[in-house]
Amino acid sequence: MAAMEKAAKHIADIEDLEYDKILRKVPLYVNFKNKEENHVGIPQPACINCGNCCGGCNTGAKNTLNMNYLPDAKAHGAKMFTEVEVKNITRDEKTDSWRVHYVHHGQDAFENRERVVRAQVVILGAGSLGSTNILLQSKNNGLELSTNIGQRFTTNGDALGFSYNGEDKIRPAGKEVPKVRKRRKGPGPCITSVIDMRHRTDKGLGESYVLEDGTPPCSVDVPYKFLLRWVDSGVDTTPGENDWREWGRHLVGKGWKNSLAFLSMSNDDSSGELKLDPKNGRVWVHYPKVGEGDNFQVVKNGMTHATTALKGYFVPNPFWGGLAAKIRDTKGIVTVHPLGGCIMAESGKDGVVNHAGQAYKGDTDELLSGLYVMDGAVMPRCLGVNPSLTIAMVAERCMRLMAEQRGWNIDYASTKKIDLSLSATPNKPGIKFTERMVGKMSVGNKSSDSDFILTIETQDVEKMISEDPSHAANIYGSVSIPALSDSHLTVSNGHFTLFSKSDGKHHTREMTYRMLLTSNEGQTYYFEGVKVVSKDSAFEIGLSDTTTLNVSLYKGEDNKGDVVGTGRLHIRVKDFIKQLGTMVVTNTTSPLQRLKWKTKFGNFFAGCLWEVYGFAGSPDTAFNPNAPPREKRALKLDDVVPKVHKVSTKDDTELLLTRYEGGTKGPVMLVHDLGMSSRIFVVDTVETNLLEYLVSKGYDVWLADWRASILLPSHKEKSTLDDSAKYDIPALVDKILEVTGSPDIQVMGQCGGSLLVFASLLSGQLEGKIRCLIASQVAFFTHPEKSTWKVNVPHLLYGDGLTAYTDTEVGWKGRFVNRLFETAADLSTEFGEHCSNSVCHRVTIMYGRLYEHDNLSKDTHDNLHEQFGFCSVAFLKHMSKCFSKNYLVSADGKNIYLPDHNKKKPLESVDYMARMRYLNLPILFINGEDNRVYDPKGMDQSYERCKEANPEQDYQRKTSPGYGHIDSIIGKDAVHHVFPKLLPFLDKYAEAGSVVKYTPQKKQSIVPELTVKGDMTDSSLAHAYHYGGEDESMHAQNGDSQVGNGHTTTHENGSNNNGHQFSWHKHGRQGGMRDRSPKNSPRNSPRSSPRSSPRASPSGSPDLGRRESLAPINEPQ
Repeated sequence: MAAMEKAAKHIADIEDLEYDKILRKVPLYVNFKNKEENHVGIPQPACINCGNCCGGCNTGAKNTLNMNYLPDAKAHGAKMFTEVEVKNITRDEKTDSWRVHYVHHGQDAFENRERVVRAQVVILGAGSLGSTNILLQSKNNGLELSTNIGQRFTTNGDALGFSYNGEDKIRPAGKEVPKVRKRRKGPGPCITSVIDMRHRTDKGLGESYVLEDGTPPCSVDVPYKFLLRWVDSGVDTTPGENDWREWGRHLVGKGWKNSLAFLSMSNDDSSGELKLDPKNGRVWVHYPKVGEGDNFQVVKNGMTHATTALKGYFVPNPFWGGLAAKIRDTKGIVTVHPLGGCIMAESGKDGVVNHAGQAYKGDTDELLSGLYVMDGAVMPRCLGVNPSLTIAMVAERCMRLMAEQRGWNIDYASTKKIDLSLSATPNKPGIKFTERMVGKMSVGNKSSDSDFILTIETQDVEKMISEDPSHAANIYGSVSIPALSDSHLTVSNGHFTLFSKSDGKHHTREMTYRMLLTSNEGQTYYFEGVKVVSKDSAFEIGLSDTTTLNVSLYKGEDNKGDVVGTGRLHIRVKDFIKQLGTMVVTNTTSPLQRLKWKTKFGNFFAGCLWEVYGFAGSPDTAFNPNAPPREKRALKLDDVVPKVHKVSTKDDTELLLTRYEGGTKGPVMLVHDLGMSSRIFVVDTVETNLLEYLVSKGYDVWLADWRASILLPSHKEKSTLDDSAKYDIPALVDKILEVTGSPDIQVMGQCGGSLLVFASLLSGQLEGKIRCLIASQVAFFTHPEKSTWKVNVPHLLYGDGLTAYTDTEVGWKGRFVNRLFETAADLSTEFGEHCSNSVCHRVTIMYGRLYEHDNLSKDTHDNLHEQFGFCSVAFLKHMSKCFSKNYLVSADGKNIYLPDHNKKKPLESVDYMARMRYLNLPILFINGEDNRVYDPKGMDQSYERCKEANPEQDYQRKTSPGYGHIDSIIGKDAVHHVFPKLLPFLDKYAEAGSVVKYTPQKKQSIVPELTVKGDMTDSSLAHAYHYGGEDESMHAQNGDSQVGNGHTTTHENGSNNNGHQFSWHKHGRQGGMRDRSPKNSPRNSPRSSPRSSPRASPSGSPDLGRRESLAPINEPQ
């Protein structure tokens, strides 16, 4: 106010006026006293002088519509709708009513369809731009209106300027509410005083103006400072005075603290025009030379005089006289008071509405019944002052005249306060989502493609997912049934129940949709739809259940009318993905609460599908509330749509397969580690995850979730690797073979997943079904990297297993364990690997150091709770036994997978060689060079054992420098450093049948028969062994056939390179016996028979794992 007094005195001296005649405080729509409730029953505090008025009052002191007109309307029964945009209005002469066409922006993820609401009286109050837009679009759609729509638009002569770096300190911008400790320290309301230059008798209307002080909100103080200091520091109005001080304040950035914004209104010529853009339905302003009016120069002179009084630099509106104006070579205007476009006049020839706001029919004097405009659009000219009071008074007058015309009585003396009892009850988190379903509907003899787009909203999500039968969510949207109506049917009185119990159906629930439909023609129908969902299985909530709706359509307003139509609608996968993305938690400002309830509802509603398609963060099974909430990015899969397959094992455990059919290569199955899930392959916090990489290369990728997956209920059961090897992997592989029709698949196992696949292979479960295998980080030799204790000690703290996350309600024991894990993790890792993530600490103690921190993105590290969860103690103990033995053993520690491997000469063991024969397939052994969980020598030993047993097979050994364990998959740059190492191997065996596999018949084996000529020093060759339940004997015979134990034996002769002759019995199996020739005997002699005799390995043993079949001796070659 003091600065405005200086300015007013200076201007008064120049204009020869009395300054107290032109300067005054302005009447404000601001409350300066605390009120328990105002005249409409709303509690209203006093202004705290924060100065953020024009950015939106954050305290409730400003008398905006939500403090007066809106609660008054609500108290009198008005219904209000948000996120709604009216597009146009049409007339229904048959019913003497109006159709208001609108769209709901809460459904932007789908199609923004027009809906219709009918009314006898329509009042437009959307402002100059909004109301004019609606009427322009209505005119384009055939409504007969005046041709003057859009004319006489005015900016109200608005102008903006600044006094920068004056001699007095001024509080130039608003303050954040918490920083305003005392009212007198705040900048005050946005506008406090006005210099009124409208009443000079010697000046015309074009030279009148008002000049007000302005306080921009704190949200724009940074660009405000930047503008004044760097873009345009203005023109010095007092050159030669205090130049050094001014320069010093400007240099250190304090000049803006001595600055004041000026807001001005004047009188332009009101010659603008609002035009409709037919492409986007928006209006644009056509106002040639808008800033060239003489009134703006008058205002600029007044602002310059005011700045001179403050001894500052005058900075004009950048769009009118500053940098932007110079670049554009035009004088632009910024207005906050647009007026006109639907001006009032005496007829349609001169305006759009009459003095009462009622619209004219065309360019005539005739009025359209029930159509009114009551806002700033009706102003016939520029007002030259803040227009809100004028607009309100004109609108009040129009309402009074309309009421009188219709015989209504308005009792202005009466008051009715809004009922605030509901606000006393704390809001509960709600949720809303939008879905689209498509299908066929039959009406009479007509059938048509039909669909709906509906938004479902509840104010209590907890009650909804508790399956409370009394709780129904609201439905709004539109339904399209061309066989019934050419227009979209608008939904009203819609109710949705989630999983209400089904009458007469055992173990089933129903999702029900009940709503009233209204056509543009005014016909009403009752829509009833039911989704029947079986909940016997963890995966019954799947695409076939939650996405299929059986519909009945009745005439009238309930289901007692005649059935006029039936049909079935379903959700397409691409629409289902969009639907999950539309889920919004309401009634809470807490990001953690929003994430929590979004995830709870998503898991309840979509079951396993939420894990595949969901956009929210972590599920309950691995929720770390300390991690920042986030939205998942969309996977880069082009048009590849995931498909979920339920798999049941022979021991009745339910597993999950998710298919991403990116091409014809493969199929390739990816198997995750213990205490994790298939999400390791679809982590969205990296540039490109492994799934995206393989899909982009044309692979048909299958993500397997076996019983240890944290996504499945089975992960908390006490199962072992033996169970999973026996039941899970065979069932998963068989499902892929069944669906794809491929004879075999490619497999990649990560850590525990790799160990599991080897256990299944070595137990003979997968013969002929695996084309090639990638073993990542560990194989069947499991040398730990100084971490054996990590799977022995921690499970003592938790009886059932270990979990990677902690809860917000953790007790003293949990806090103690968290601290213990943090300390232990710090002690067991280098200083550079220390962090504050409790999940990171826990997994480090549970499994060892799984990654190099530098290899993880910040988002990945912050959201580790999405990847890790609970691991059963049974799995941990089994792994512990494997660690202590340094090789794969059974849960009870027995050597059932690699019998006799630890003998001095394991290749002489028939049992060992029989097991190793199952590994006679291409295998890539790959690990991180810095793996701190497994010693790479375990991979080396596994690789060497395979090469030794099957020397002709394609075994490859690779390492990833700079990578540890799990970061080889979830590392931020794994797509550049690791994945390319996998691709050549996968590509080599990408096609089905690219590897000639040996598939033996059940309960048959090859039995080598050895005929010895010369010395025989090892009698161990002449023994019998038991394999596969059959007693298979060795016979020292040559060149004949035998029948024994039900097998026909064919002999095939040959000799080795030292003259020892041997023959083979062929029982439909390929196999062989180690040649015990002396080590110093000559090698590589030619074979003595053209038949397919076994090839000697470098160690002298026949190649037991060759892919070629041995032909019977009497079979032509």
